[in-house]
Amino acid sequence: MIRDLILWLLTSFVVEPVQAEWNTRLEAVGAPPAIAAQLGRCTAEAGPALAGRAAGDVWWGVSTAAGVWLGTRDGMAVLAEATPGCATAVEAARPILTGPRS
Repeated sequence: MIRDLILWLLTSFVVEPVQAEWNTRLEAVGAPPAIAAQLGRCTAEAGPALAGRAAGDVWWGVSTAAGVWLGTRDGMAVLAEATPGCATAVEAARPILTGPRS
């Protein structure tokens, strides 16, 4: 039950907000579909990866979700660290994702 709660926290406060931000920015700049697809795979894999880590370290899960929600942790960095192979994709797309807001 606690694992489910932590998964919900991480999904609600980390994965979904970051994914929504990525989609908005990628759409605004007309990014290639390949970039959007790669980042989509990263966010799809991030939930289970974050839940697995949080299952072993509940405090990490709660503090990470709270930190992203409060803006003291970078959600992009959390997802990139959690999912193998995503760090490269996130870093490659970072100029698009962190550029000026439209």
